[in-house]
Amino acid sequence: MGLALRYFLVDDDDRVFRISAARYYRLREGDRKEALPEYQDSMLRYAEVVVELENRKPVSIVRVVYGYLKIDSKGKVDQNFIKNEIRTVSETLPTTPFSGELKNVISASDKFAHRRFKHEFSWTPSSRIEQEIFNKSFE
Repeated sequence: MGLALRYFLVDDDDRVFRISAARYYRLREGDRKEALPEYQDSMLRYAEVVVELENRKPVSIVRVVYGYLKIDSKGKVDQNFIKNEIRTVSETLPTTPFSGELKNVISASDKFAHRRFKHEFSWTPSSRIEQEIFNKSFE
């Protein structure tokens, strides 16, 4: 038994296509040799699917994350968008109070960051797109 990652891109026409994890990471990391020129100046949706494997075959879906990749005018993933996403994720972590901090003050910054992350960096698929992603995850 093991786990595997599957990455899918969803374009503006709701077409779902799989890309390798290696290519996804190269795109996300801003590899100078990797681009999606056909999607320049757009916001692509992606799905990251973790599947459980038995005998190297997918048997179940463990987790799915839906996010965005902002593509710039050169077909590259916008690295400022990625930095903002990472910053927002780090802000969702609960803060620990400093010694001497008032105990009757409630810090809600992590809740606001979580709401911002959900609004700006994630999406919810239609049932048709979700089913297509699930089906392709088992191919």
